[in-house]
Amino acid sequence: MKTDNIKWAENKSQNYAYIDLSSVCRKHNQIVNVQTVNAETAPSRARQIVLEDDILYGTTRPTLKRLCHISSKFHGQICSTGFCVLRANKQRILPKYLYFAITTTSFDVFVELNQKGASYPAISNAKLKSYTIIIPSLDEQERIVATLSKFDKLANDLSFGLPAEIKARRQQYEYYRNKLLTFKEIS
Repeated sequence: MKTDNIKWAENKSQNYAYIDLSSVCRKHNQIVNVQTVNAETAPSRARQIVLEDDILYGTTRPTLKRLCHISSKFHGQICSTGFCVLRANKQRILPKYLYFAITTTSFDVFVELNQKGASYPAISNAKLKSYTIIIPSLDEQERIVATLSKFDKLANDLSFGLPAEIKARRQQYEYYRNKLLTFKEIS
């Protein structure tokens, strides 16, 4: 779906969070640092208005895999033109399904084959958007997203995965301790 650019002349007094390429943590695919900008301080690349559930994909040096899902915190804020803003048609595709689809190896191969330039490689928004995604029913997408979100949380969220793993190991320890230290009475 189409995205809009900000008209700085009409928004002179308002401040915005600016999501630049360096704002996105490549390890966790989350926005970690933003600058506050306005009409006077915004760099020339600060143009695209993002909405909740948009997916950002860095098109300059795309193999660095700067991508993220826009949360409600950044709804209506501004991102760099160095990102392709992917906005899901929610009647056909879930935003998180779209997000997971562009984290696949096949998408990485597509990007690698379609980027241009040697010293400063990039992929155009049009080329990026030409990638074909298989779109199952919304119910099936929900099932897939739930499963992948669960694995993602286990793998990447230390506050969730690590305590759960510690709890499981404690239960396992208690089970074997009780088994190993329980003896039948000899009469």
